[in-house]
Amino acid sequence: MWLRQRSLRDLESILFGYGVALDVHGLDETFAMGAVGPFAQWIEARFGWSMCAGWAVAIEAHADGEEPLKVFFRLLDEYRAS
Repeated sequence: MWLRQRSLRDLESILFGYGVALDVHGLDETFAMGAVGPFAQWIEARFGWSMCAGWAVAIEAHADGEEPLKVFFRLLDEYRAS
């Protein structure tokens, strides 16, 4: 899988670009992964982590030795379940 060789920040950049493309083309799609979107707001509310540098940096800073991509997908599952 391509992401296993990349950083969580790369994934955040890809998703940011996707969100910009949705906006530029006027597509009305609910997108939770923006830098200040619902996912980032959920992380900030749940853990009190600062989102000033984005959710990828926050997750990497608090991964406690766990692979940040694994932490991201675990948190994403929790977010979707909430």
